[in-house]
Amino acid sequence: MWSALRICHADFLVLINTVTVLCYLLTRVEGKIGSPEKPLSDLGLISYRSYWKDVLLEYLCSGPSTQLSVKDISQEMAIHSYDIVSTLQALGMMKYWKGKHIILKKQDVLDEYIDRVKKRGTMVKEVDPTCLRWTPPQPASL
Repeated sequence: MWSALRICHADFLVLINTVTVLCYLLTRVEGKIGSPEKPLSDLGLISYRSYWKDVLLEYLCSGPSTQLSVKDISQEMAIHSYDIVSTLQALGMMKYWKGKHIILKKQDVLDEYIDRVKKRGTMVKEVDPTCLRWTPPQPASL
């Protein structure tokens, strides 16, 4: 099917990534927290987890080095806290201790991400939020 549409697999992944970035940007502009509809298919989980992983690792590399909280990351990045926790757990960067989730800034994981970005460029497509012209829909008044 893809050959008939003249879309290669890599181009399709770039398209999916760009749409994901745009959806989360719109969510952030609306002041909401976003998450895909669940349950995700296996391919959907791989696609979203790839996006979440890149966003979170970029945040951890450039963000605050002191107190990190899932809630703060969720509000700033517009990603649901469950998605943040599950992604950080998959990266081995989350620990549950004394009833709280603790984010572990594993330097080896961050260094690996930095090396990957240097070699291939950023995996998250940049969308300039200042170029976005969006007015969230207003609820219908009765």
